[in-house]
Amino acid sequence: MIIDLQRRLAEIGRIRIGQQVPVGNGSKKTRPAKLTTFRLTSPDRNRIAQAALLYGGNPAEWDAPAGKQWEVITESDALNVIVPPSDMAFSQHYELWSGGGCQRRCDGRNESISDGPCICDPDKRECAIHTRLSVMLRDLPGLGVWRIDTSGYYAALELQGAVEIVQLAAGRGQMLPARLRLEQRMVKRPGQSTKRFAVPVLDIEVSPAQLMAGGAATMIDGTPETIAIEPPAPTVAELVEQVNAQRERKRRKNSAQPVARTGLKPRTAAEANASRSNGGGGQGETGIVVTTSAPPADDSEAPASTAQNRKMHALFRDLGLTEREDRLIVTSSILGFDVSTSSQLTVAEASKLIDTLDQWWTGECYDDAGNKISTDDKIREILNAATLAEVENDTAATQEGN
Repeated sequence: MIIDLQRRLAEIGRIRIGQQVPVGNGSKKTRPAKLTTFRLTSPDRNRIAQAALLYGGNPAEWDAPAGKQWEVITESDALNVIVPPSDMAFSQHYELWSGGGCQRRCDGRNESISDGPCICDPDKRECAIHTRLSVMLRDLPGLGVWRIDTSGYYAALELQGAVEIVQLAAGRGQMLPARLRLEQRMVKRPGQSTKRFAVPVLDIEVSPAQLMAGGAATMIDGTPETIAIEPPAPTVAELVEQVNAQRERKRRKNSAQPVARTGLKPRTAAEANASRSNGGGGQGETGIVVTTSAPPADDSEAPASTAQNRKMHALFRDLGLTEREDRLIVTSSILGFDVSTSSQLTVAEASKLIDTLDQWWTGECYDDAGNKISTDDKIREILNAATLAEVENDTAATQEGN
């Protein structure tokens, strides 16, 4: 398994809560209209036909902007779904779209397309919230996810809250059974007309007790299972008694004979130290020849372990350092010497690097003056310093050549 590749399931269709309808008066123009049931679209005709059998509706060809697809307006306002781990299921950004595509995408602080800070006025944003949730339709054959996109305010708040609950189980690699419902709501404010809109709601079919007990104790058909109660942990006294009661392991037939007892009194620490001071060997007062071996090599100088390398790459990925050159620059800055490859790191160096990246991940970052700064600012500071140093070196080399 390649540890620095992001996991995901193939998207096989979309779940929609509206459609385009003619404006009327013989015009070819269309307008968006909300639905009271879910609409499914996919480039796979067979999946839409199977969905129509499950959820009702008539499958039909759909002239999608990306090409010919198939659609069915179901008769159901609730779908049984399974939510994959959150890194494959949920994303949320402020986005600005135009005819040329997505112009901006940010998290309220950093804009990812230009790789700069967010330029929107927080009190009057040009960008709109875009929430995307990917789920597996529980009763539909096939492996893949169906994505629902919404730019609604209430959906953004409520889906995010539900996904945070999902993360509790996602950390254990579990997929939670759930129901995706389409609720019809209205908002009435003074001096304004009543607004009616549809909100997708994710309702997890797991009780809080089941989550706390360690997972989704629910069968795939929705039947609850009985939660097993773990036995109490044994006390220290009980553990000691168990160890003492263990029978001696049966020796192999070809095993070496145990060393016979000498009947001599064990040496004291002073006698052992005196023996070492006389050259590490020789004959002690007991008449026994004592030999000592060289001290073991320091494990900290051994090459970094496979587990350490995996942890380093995982932390780099979480911090957004996907380019090898950037990772080497940050590694060199943390360790204080030039690093050309992570394979040259020792156990001690890898431990220092992992500890520092862990602190950054938790927000414990400081500049050279000791002021606390964000993780993104810290990384940007290191990369900018490296770029500046490279430019200065190139300038100096050019001047020497002239």
